[in-house]
Amino acid sequence: IATFGLAILTFIYVNLTRKILNSQSDPCVILTVIHDEERATILQLVARNIGSGLAHDVKFEFSRPIPSRAFGLTENDSKNAQSMENGPLIDGIPALGPGECRKIDWGQYGGLKAAIGDKPIIATCKFKKNGRAMRATQCPLDIESFSGTVAVETATAKSARQLEKIAKHLQQLSSYLSKLKVEVVSLPAERNEKENA
Repeated sequence: IATFGLAILTFIYVNLTRKILNSQSDPCVILTVIHDEERATILQLVARNIGSGLAHDVKFEFSRPIPSRAFGLTENDSKNAQSMENGPLIDGIPALGPGECRKIDWGQYGGLKAAIGDKPIIATCKFKKNGRAMRATQCPLDIESFSGTVAVETATAKSARQLEKIAKHLQQLSSYLSKLKVEVVSLPAERNEKENA
């Protein structure tokens, strides 16, 4: 009886260990909304594999149509956003490696608020591992939580903008300098006599 009990416990232990090891290499795809670090007022949708395994056949389903490129800093100056019709969120992603992501410019706070309203869109992320469907993740795409948040341009973005201005000015200066011509019409008289002698 003791040997039989030990065999059952060993079987359970081996199965649990195998499940733990397999789960450590499972993919996990999520969809979130973030501020673009380079363009302070732009909000992006980011599909990212936060797991440690390769995700195949990544698909997304939404609780209602998802707007595309909804721009406008406030709701009053927002433009009518169209529904997203193509791209990785509509067509899917063949594969996402661990830590890999796809970023999509979604819009600005005012434009998205006007297009979505107060209720978040629920995104369901479906994906596979080695042909086997994994547990889907549900992600609320919320805009309301960005109300009153700070969207500050990074020092890197400011530096890049200033470097672009400097490059533009240098290009203009070089085009002016290339137009300058120096023409020698005649040599001084003394020099002409020395060369003839």
